[in-house]
Amino acid sequence: MAEPHFTDPELTAIWNFLNSTPPATPALLGRPAQRRTPDAQDIAAREGLDLGPELQSLARQPRMTPRAKAPRRPHDVERSRVMRLIAKLAPTMRHAQLQERTTAWHGLGLTTPELKTWMRALGVDGAATVQACRAWNIGFAALDVILDGRQVRRRLREGATVTAVLALAAERGIDLRRS
Repeated sequence: MAEPHFTDPELTAIWNFLNSTPPATPALLGRPAQRRTPDAQDIAAREGLDLGPELQSLARQPRMTPRAKAPRRPHDVERSRVMRLIAKLAPTMRHAQLQERTTAWHGLGLTTPELKTWMRALGVDGAATVQACRAWNIGFAALDVILDGRQVRRRLREGATVTAVLALAAERGIDLRRS
């Protein structure tokens, strides 16, 4: 294609500018233009400022490269594991309730097998009961003990306190505490 000859120098400049850019490719269209963030020297030069000797030495320092994304802390991983288990056992639970239960269970510091065992035995609402059982030194094996025809786990799930269950067991001559 032959270049047109404009009599107006401004039109010639516009024509040259528009035709000097490389054609846009599909890969370039989806990407924003990459511009370097101005540093102190660039800003000072643009604004006509004198940085002074103290700031000039700082402005010449190489830029820090962005750090790679930090790996997740074990604390975060454990919390998400607890949340997934609660969501699996109570799929219709609302998010706010899920957050509360996760905080309660995560605060107990149980291992994965302990967490699954206690949660399946006492339900997702049983974190406070598990904490009381641990405080009274009642192990998981005690949940299978039958008191007056009902398992300890069932009594605890139905709302009986740990101390009430311990008192009932003491009346029957059964020690639920681990030695």
